[in-house]
Order: sequence, then structure tokens, then C-alpha cells
Amino acid sequence: MDLNAELSENQKTILKQFREVVKDCQLPNSEDAYLARWLIARDFDIVKAEKMLRNSLEWRSQFKIDSVLNDDYKPPEVLTNYLSAGIVGQDKLLNPVWIVRYGKTDMKGILRSAKKMDFIMYYVYLVEGLIAKFAADPKKYNRVPDALVQSIIIFDLEGLSMQHVTNKKIIDLSIKLAKFYEANYPEYLHCAFAVNAPKIVSILITIMKPFLPEKTMSKVHIFSHDDKVWKAAILEHVNPDQLPVAYGGTLTDPDGNPNCITMVNMGGKVPKSYYFSYKNDTTNKKSLSIPKDSKEQLEFQVKKAGSILKWDFHLEEGDIAFAVYRMEGSEFISIVPPNRVDCDMSTEEGEIRCDEPGVYIVEFDNNANTRSKKIWYAISVVDSINPID
Repeated sequence: MDLNAELSENQKTILKQFREVVKDCQLPNSEDAYLARWLIARDFDIVKAEKMLRNSLEWRSQFKIDSVLNDDYKPPEVLTNYLSAGIVGQDKLLNPVWIVRYGKTDMKGILRSAKKMDFIMYYVYLVEGLIAKFAADPKKYNRVPDALVQSIIIFDLEGLSMQHVTNKKIIDLSIKLAKFYEANYPEYLHCAFAVNAPKIVSILITIMKPFLPEKTMSKVHIFSHDDKVWKAAILEHVNPDQLPVAYGGTLTDPDGNPNCITMVNMGGKVPKSYYFSYKNDTTNKKSLSIPKDSKEQLEFQVKKAGSILKWDFHLEEGDIAFAVYRMEGSEFISIVPPNRVDCDMSTEEGEIRCDEPGVYIVEFDNNANTRSKKIWYAISVVDSINPID
């Protein structure tokens, strides 16, 4: 966005007034483009924009954000090695282009190995690093002196599983991160492309939508696995020499890798050597022994549409297949498709909104294992229309 060209005369006047209102603030950036972000995010309501800005400045002071790029902060190794996010180039407006391989990221493994605040601070580190690049080389990013530099993000959802969209810890973190980004980095998103999206992405959208402004949601474009369609859409905004071959461009690593993993890692399974050491709590949980080559199905009555079916379970050893179904006559309707869950070193927590009343089946399937398994579980139905407590 070019402020001089796109702001009305009235909005330019409000921007001058806003600068006077916050003149007592210690701003990390005194340019008009920085102040305009807060006004745009609050539809040029000075009172709301001032509150938003002052709250963010208080957060910056409390967590010493201005020094996060110094040697005082060292990102956890598990995040630098297994959280797939990085910059690959610039779009046609000189905005940076990010790739986030969310579907390839072992979010459960990361949350077994890093605290939520570590995760958020790492994203702060990435964003603040980018903002520092803006300041250090304005000619590279500012097509005109008063440009509002934003970002294009390509979210690659290849590999997205039910774990990403039902695991309570992952969903809680996703919501917290989205709200935090909106509150402290307004108008840094130009647009986002969610590509290789499986059908289950609709669950994630339903959960996230109440926590993101409509303006932000309108910037997100979702595409299935038809790469001809989504590559063409991305190339309308980004020249080929600024994109990896895998995303429709011409960039490769020196060894020819089309994914440019020297710029953005491929995520992957987090080794258990990174996991925190702690003992799973069996308080208020029931136990169940499941012999090898067998499965157990637990029935739960959901009386009201919109209720939440919650689960929290762990094994004493190994993994097991987990699924949720809804009974329709004698037929099992898949709600959470069967997937293997490795939950001996930490609990598996999740929840799903039940759009229809009826009998729901929670299944633990030990058919693929050669040993019996003991599982500790707490499963409940809660009347609520909110997917997150």
C-alpha cells in the first residue's frame, strides 16, 4: 500500500492527529507507515488505534522485544530445525514472500519439546528480523518512500492431518498466535495462499474464523491439490525467479533441490530426544487394556447439536490407532478418521464439535500392534457452541 496515493485527505489528516496523540510514546518506528498500520487496523478510529498501539508497546516493554534480535535471545534448536517457515523472495510489489510448510510440521512433537511461549517468541524473532531488514535496506523493500511493506505467505498444507485440526494444544496455540499477531503486527499481511488443502481444512477454518477479523480472512485464498491452479494464482503476484520450483518458480538450492530447503526446512518428525521429560498424570482417568489384534469402542451420547466431544488419553507404551465415528442406524460415519497416535511420552488431547446429536463412538484400535496396550483416558461431552474453552 502506498500511503500518499491510497489514503484520502481526511485519512491523512487523521494520521497527523494520531501522531500528536501518541507523541509521548517510545515508538520502535516513527515513520508514517508505522503509525498508519494501527489506524488502518481500526478503520481510522483514533481512540481504538491508540489503545491498540499502547497495549502493544506495553507488551514490547514487558517482553523486551526491542532486544530480541540481540545475542540475549537464542531460539530453541527444535524450532530452528523442525518448524518450517522462512523467506524465499519478494513479490511484484517488493513485499517479502514467506513459505510455511504447516502440513509438514510435527506440531505435536514441537509442543512436546518447546513451551508455547518459546513458539510465540520464535515467531516474534522471525518477524522482528524481517522488520529489521526493512529498516536496514529500505530501497529493497520500499517501492516508494511511504510504502506500507507487507508480506505474502504461502501456507503449504500438504500432509495436514486430523492432529493439526483436533489437537487441543495445537488449536489453542494457533488461536493464541493469530490473536497475538493481529494485536501486535497489524497490516503486515498482504495476502496468503493456503495450497494443497485437504477437505479437513474446513474444520480448521471453522475454528479459527471467530478469532480473526473479516478483513484478514478475506486475504486468505484456499486451494486444493490442483497445483496448476494455485501456482498460476501465486505467479500473478510473484515473479518466477522469486519462488522455488516446487511452487511454480525457478529457484532451486545449489544442489538443484526444487523445495529450496536451505531457505525453508521441510519440517518433519521431531526426534524424541528433544522431548521434555515428565510422567503422564492418571488422575481422574479410567484405564483400559486392549489386547493385540483387537480394538475397543466406547459409546457417548450427544444430546444437543453443537456439543463438544473432548478426549485426553495416553498409553503406558507405544502407539495406537484412534478414531471417532457417529452412528447412523447401523452405519459408522467417520468424524475423525483413523490415525496412529504416539502418546506414551505425552497425552493426546483433542476435541471436535458435534454438529448432530446421536451416539458417537470413540475407537482405540490395536490391530496393527503385536503387544497388548494399556490406555488411560478421560472422555466427556460438553454442551457448548464454542470449539475452544
